[in-house]
Amino acid sequence: MGVFRVGLIVPSSNTTMEVDFHRALPEGVEVATSRMYLEDTTKEGEIRMIEESLPGAARALRTMKPALAVFGCTSGGALFGRRHDRQIQRSIEDATGAETVTILSALAEEFARLGARRLVALTPYTPDLTEAVRASLEEDGMEVLFIKGMGIVENTRIGSLTGQEMLDFAQASIPPSLLARADCLFFSCTNLPAARALPLLRSAYGGLPITTSNHAAIQAVRRRYEAAMAGAAP
Repeated sequence: MGVFRVGLIVPSSNTTMEVDFHRALPEGVEVATSRMYLEDTTKEGEIRMIEESLPGAARALRTMKPALAVFGCTSGGALFGRRHDRQIQRSIEDATGAETVTILSALAEEFARLGARRLVALTPYTPDLTEAVRASLEEDGMEVLFIKGMGIVENTRIGSLTGQEMLDFAQASIPPSLLARADCLFFSCTNLPAARALPLLRSAYGGLPITTSNHAAIQAVRRRYEAAMAGAAP
């Protein structure tokens, strides 16, 4: 088969997800990125982003004929629940002509793979976006034992957080009693550089499974690439 092209749609101020994709995906995957205008990570800003910028960003990706499209914004998909996220997914499929993965759909796959039902979650978001993520996870049948946001609005600040800052926030925030009950620790946000910090985080939390928005999306892309390669084999 030819190359496996992925069309990635991210907020314009996201400095992390595209880099994570290029670093982690196999050589046979080509990633092209289309951006939706977003300055700050707020509910109002993300609503405008989806209403005003998403249609054009998705339409532009159609020209590179992707095998798969990815909507790279966790909180944007979660704004009004899983039905809203599925509507975004269908609109991108209509615009690009390609199967589309959202972060919430990728997370559902990842949690099923891990056998995880009880989550502890951390976000860099303000309370309203953090609660939207909680509600969307619960819609998918997850029990969210604990979730807390860092309250950061400036998206470039989110993208510059270090693994140590994430670990410090986790250790200061999560009650040990709830962590002991969890099946998985989840770091939300495609602009949070948490996938790069997984070695540090996993070392700190022993055998507890840990995933991130970008890690889940990368795994979803990788599975589809491997299935396409297997289907093309003689």
